[in-house]
Amino acid sequence: MEIKRRDMKLTGFHDGCKSYFSKEINLGNSSGVASIIKFNNIKNPTTVHYNFKDATIVDNNYTWIQLALRNQHFYIKAMYDEKDNLIEIYVDVSRNNIFDDIENPMYEDLFLDVIVPSKGHIYNMDDVELIKAFREGIITKDEFKLSKIVCHKLINFLNENHQELLDYFKNLKYELEYELKYNN
Repeated sequence: MEIKRRDMKLTGFHDGCKSYFSKEINLGNSSGVASIIKFNNIKNPTTVHYNFKDATIVDNNYTWIQLALRNQHFYIKAMYDEKDNLIEIYVDVSRNNIFDDIENPMYEDLFLDVIVPSKGHIYNMDDVELIKAFREGIITKDEFKLSKIVCHKLINFLNENHQELLDYFKNLKYELEYELKYNN
């Protein structure tokens, strides 16, 4: 077990089967990068298994919209199926969002995740992983606390702003689809 760095281009994940576009954005008092990934030529779809349901998150013509903001400790992915139906919004709690490569930002995964299915409740995932990482000395006490605090704040924000977030990502998706089609 280790803190993993993950990049916006999803290097090593369905390589050769996706189109990618990213751009810098401003959101309120924050700035960062938003991106779109369109999956195509997928031979083996990706299905994740949660306690509450199974969800196919990668297949042909599926789209992911990702958002990383500077000076924040989360990284958001909105996942859509081939009919543009929202599958879920998946939020990784991060130690850092890293913008060394502005076209492909990275984040350091702090184990906790928040999942917002298209319908239903908001779920906090991977508490067991977080506790294990702390007990094994992979994360510090401060990082453990940070992860819990950020997760709690995210859940509150998502509960209070659920529809606004869905609308924001829907609009961002249309904007990025246009950019991907005409600027790549």
